Amino acid sequence: MRKLWYLVLTLALWGCVTYGRDFGTTPVRDIQTNSTTQREIFGLFGEPVRKGLDSGYETWTYSYHTYQMGQLVASKELYVVFNKDNTVRSYSFTTK
Repeated sequence: MRKLWYLVLTLALWGCVTYGRDFGTTPVRDIQTNSTTQREIFGLFGEPVRKGLDSGYETWTYSYHTYQMGQLVASKELYVVFNKDNTVRSYSFTTK
């Protein structure tokens, strides 16, 4: 049983692993603070990977990360904070 566990772990580390859901990056340029709505963000990117709160404001996070042989090879993340009227308060986008 122990050998099987090590085999599964080794194969997982050597294989390709992804986290999150891939999303298009072109629409990120069109996001405008205090104008773009939550509904528009959902229409562009779909359901977020995570929802939360930041200082009382709703947040949505879109993430997609790819690992090969245990190393991060590609990554992108969009973090959106919404005003109380459901427009974008702020956002950040990072990629590797």
